[in-house]
Amino acid sequence: MSFGLSLKPSNLPEKTLAFTNRCYTNQADLERLCGAGGAGGAGGAKYVEVKSCVFSIESHRLMEPGTIAFNKVQREFAKIGLNQEVFVKQFPIPKGFDLGTCKLEVDFFVKPTPDTPKLEVRDEDLDALMRKAFESQVFAVGQQIAVDYNGQLLKFDVRSLMPPDLGDGAARAKVTSGMFASLTELDFQQGPSGKLHVLSNKVQQRNIFRPDFNFEDLGIGGLSKQFGDIFRRAFAARIFPPHMVRDLGISHVRGMLLHGPPGTGKTLIARKLAKFLKAAEPKIVNGPEVLNKYVGQAEENIRNLFADAEKDEKTLGENSPLHVVIFDEIDSICKSRGSTRDGTGVHDSIVNQLLSKIDGVDSLNNILLIGMTNRKDLIDEALLRPGRLEVHVEISLPDEHGRVEILNIHTKSMRDKGYLGQDVSLADIAAKSKNFSGAELEGLIRSATSYAMNRKVSFTDLSIKDGDFRICNEDFDMALDEVKPAFGQHIDEFEKCIPNGMQPYSEEFSHMLGSCMSIIDQLQGSTNTPLMSLLLHGERGCGKTALAAHLAQKSDYPFVRRITSENYVGYSEPAKISAIAKVFEDAYKSDLSCIVLDDIERLIDYVRIGPRFSTPVLQALFALLKKPPPKENSRLLVLGTTADPHFLEEAELFQAFNVALQIPVLSQPAHYKTVLEALPGFTAPAVQEISAGIAGKSIGIKTLLLVAEMAVQRENPVQMAVFLECLKQCGIAA
Repeated sequence: MSFGLSLKPSNLPEKTLAFTNRCYTNQADLERLCGAGGAGGAGGAKYVEVKSCVFSIESHRLMEPGTIAFNKVQREFAKIGLNQEVFVKQFPIPKGFDLGTCKLEVDFFVKPTPDTPKLEVRDEDLDALMRKAFESQVFAVGQQIAVDYNGQLLKFDVRSLMPPDLGDGAARAKVTSGMFASLTELDFQQGPSGKLHVLSNKVQQRNIFRPDFNFEDLGIGGLSKQFGDIFRRAFAARIFPPHMVRDLGISHVRGMLLHGPPGTGKTLIARKLAKFLKAAEPKIVNGPEVLNKYVGQAEENIRNLFADAEKDEKTLGENSPLHVVIFDEIDSICKSRGSTRDGTGVHDSIVNQLLSKIDGVDSLNNILLIGMTNRKDLIDEALLRPGRLEVHVEISLPDEHGRVEILNIHTKSMRDKGYLGQDVSLADIAAKSKNFSGAELEGLIRSATSYAMNRKVSFTDLSIKDGDFRICNEDFDMALDEVKPAFGQHIDEFEKCIPNGMQPYSEEFSHMLGSCMSIIDQLQGSTNTPLMSLLLHGERGCGKTALAAHLAQKSDYPFVRRITSENYVGYSEPAKISAIAKVFEDAYKSDLSCIVLDDIERLIDYVRIGPRFSTPVLQALFALLKKPPPKENSRLLVLGTTADPHFLEEAELFQAFNVALQIPVLSQPAHYKTVLEALPGFTAPAVQEISAGIAGKSIGIKTLLLVAEMAVQRENPVQMAVFLECLKQCGIAA
């Protein structure tokens, strides 16, 4: 049975002893407790147990017999009062009492004020201080130790203790107390005040992705390059030890923006990343969900998104886990400040609050904000600069290889189950589905499946017919006719412009047509010409619109659009400019694009009386005709038509086109004969007579076809007199 003494607690005899973490007594009482000079532990240290707490003990000349002195921290830990005696007994150090690992929380001893400056301490400095002052002492979980660190009073809180790793593979259980030995490894973490940061140089790889992470499992076909860029910019640095990043003098990327056309996989990438990140639970927020009718609530919603990250940054510092906040449709709440006139200014406040959290005075280094938008141009510029949403990744329309990957992903299940027909070639479907987004390819597969299912349904009793169910190539062909890409060709609009087809009526016209086709082929195969503009001009009725539509169709470019004044009836000047610019912005998203500017003088509201025209629209066309596609390897063909080239020359828009070609009119009997012979209602003798009768007249192909149709309606077969009458009614004198 251990020998003990009842001693009266007292204050320390000297203030300097407060940082030794030892208790003190009279020399005679120490000898009675632990023996005269007997070694109680390593280096002759002696230990006593008071109220189940173990302390290192020494004698001091100023201590009175029958007393024992503790510092304030020790008394609080052991719940010792100054006015009551305590029973003190020797504590013999058991075998295997050394600690393997000790985790300590470090913070200011006195709670800091908001004005207290941040203090950065290196873990190697704390390690050296602890070993010099406290080695061979007994530590217990929950114990606090007061330390003087370069004149700054700090507090060490013992959080957890582990026994040594003996290398036998046996699992180690946590212990409640043990001796701080020379081989004990100290692990420091910062306290809850957030004002003291522990900088560690321990080399350890940080795993931010789950162990089962596999790029193939992401299921984001066609986006390998984009994901590689995202990983390089936003995640690669976070795998390296914090001290290495600190020594490089850089900070982590805190935000990135995924932008591009709808349906290309922006939300999919963010969702899949959140699934495989080994981090705090990602917070996925739809932009409009942040808004609230109460004043200040929207800003509070933003602050709440970062509350957990702030808490971990304060307590764990550099070792804080990564916090991911995903903003879908971020343009809905982060519009350029001053652009939204709602009377409340809430959108501006949201942007300001977001900026302060990402890159403010107390910016966080453990967050990654992922924003997604279809309209990058609407987002406030301050949010897009480095230090904020600095990584801009365009998730564009997939190329042919990417479309094959996407089709493989979405048809994997039906292939494995044997529902996909042997005649289906995904490579052929990918080649036919130019400018389809990932979502549109998924819709294409659904459409093909619906055709296959429809074939198996009996409409008499709505039962399923017998036989195997297969999705065949014919189903995909019908689906391709049904599902059209948003950034594809508007074929129907161009077919309306060429009701009678294209008829080469003269050698001059055939030569001009060949020149146009060579320009189209040149742009398609060129690596040095991203932008080509061609102006077709001629008198009214010469077929400018039909020729431009024919060239747009023959180009077979994935993206083809027609801009005409009839589409903007009732538009204000800003609205018209915005609509025209939107067509060009959409064109830039495709590798090959063709835009037809039909009747340019009408687009800019030109009238001879006055004269009057829209200067802002004219200036917008100037800019757009000179701006090459921003995307590398993208090419754009602009086809313009005008019946008034002289006005365009005066307005200097004529010179903005690279090539200008005049469409020839019909002026010789052979020209008329070539056109009229192909039309119904005209006999060979009548064609001969009419061609000879109108020889020398300059008639546009469109005008001639209109006159011929009018004549056929009045007389079939058409005779010379009726034809000349119709010609006169169309403004051409006989």
